[in-house]
Amino acid sequence: MDKNNQNLLIKTIVAFLIILSLGVLSWAYYNWRSSLNLTNKDRVISFTAEGKVVAKPDVALLTVSVVTQGEDASKVQAENNTKMNNVIKFLKDNGVKEDDIKTNAYSLDPQYDYNWCHKSPKDFTPCSPKIVSYNLTQSVAVKIRDFNKINTIIGGLTNAGANTISNITFTIDDPENYKNEARIQALNKIKERAQLLSKETGINLGRILSITEGSYTPLYYNSMKANVSANAAPESVAAPIESGTQEISVTMTVSYEIK
Repeated sequence: MDKNNQNLLIKTIVAFLIILSLGVLSWAYYNWRSSLNLTNKDRVISFTAEGKVVAKPDVALLTVSVVTQGEDASKVQAENNTKMNNVIKFLKDNGVKEDDIKTNAYSLDPQYDYNWCHKSPKDFTPCSPKIVSYNLTQSVAVKIRDFNKINTIIGGLTNAGANTISNITFTIDDPENYKNEARIQALNKIKERAQLLSKETGINLGRILSITEGSYTPLYYNSMKANVSANAAPESVAAPIESGTQEISVTMTVSYEIK
């Protein structure tokens, strides 16, 4: 073999070895990436945290009803309307705005007697239903924003003509600012966890891929719910109603790319 052919053979062998080495390295790298993808196919890691804010309610909600009974439907309606007008006037006189008073029920129901044809306790003759009276229930949903007047208003409603006060609860009229505080808390917790993970494990986190928010649920503390039925009292008595606090909770989930 002459010298030129020998040099060509050596170059060919060297080139083959280089190509073979590159192929082996590529195969090894591919298998390494595949093993990573088996562990985390999408190369994504997510963190979830909850933020909580305790807030004072600023609106009291309650239902006020007037119930009237009588034999004449028109008289029952007239009497009930008069009482409800007095209740609404009482509310307005105590600072409740017209927009915060809403009629949510008006029901006139006949009351039937199924025993009117019986001549004695032992008479079981079937009787056709006979209307003997009418029962009218009118209810308004009320929002009280001046908490200094809650006790006085609730205590004076029976004197104004109401005979049922129910569903007393407390809420926040616009909770968005409190929700934003809770969101910031949750996001700060997630940021701290992501930084800690990266520092302790050496995993490099990339860009944020998604942010999702869970629903929030106000939790009521010391929020009194009452159902009061009473005849008009000679004097108005302030009712001991306490608003308590609410816990507004927001859950955030942030997904990061793993580099």
